[in-house]
Amino acid sequence: MAMIGRAATWAVLALIWGTPVVSQLAPSPREVIRAQVEGFYRDDRDHRWPDVLDHFWVGKISARWTAPTSDPAWVGAHPVARNLACVARQEHVLSIALIDDRWARVFVTPCRGGPPDELWMLRVGADWRIARMIRGS
Repeated sequence: MAMIGRAATWAVLALIWGTPVVSQLAPSPREVIRAQVEGFYRDDRDHRWPDVLDHFWVGKISARWTAPTSDPAWVGAHPVARNLACVARQEHVLSIALIDDRWARVFVTPCRGGPPDELWMLRVGADWRIARMIRGS
């Protein structure tokens, strides 16, 4: 009996101590979305067209889940002001306006001027990709 109690104690302690370390290693949805969007703009700028396509879900996948376009909070979201966000030598400012379990609404404001791009990101499994993009310029 003492052996089972000791083993159970060690198992519980391993879970308590191990879980925070694992969760700290996994990137947050914001980090994954930011990396995906930055990767898209990098590949677009460098004219790496096959890689650009990898940042998007195909319409057949995107059509399976309805974006929260009837939710006033999602519709009313807006990008950060360019004059508040842009700093020297920055190409654009990325702002994640809203995020839930499945969808994220992202704005990318060019620092050189012009209207922001709007991206609707969709999570399928662990992957976040662009489901819809509205170019500002």
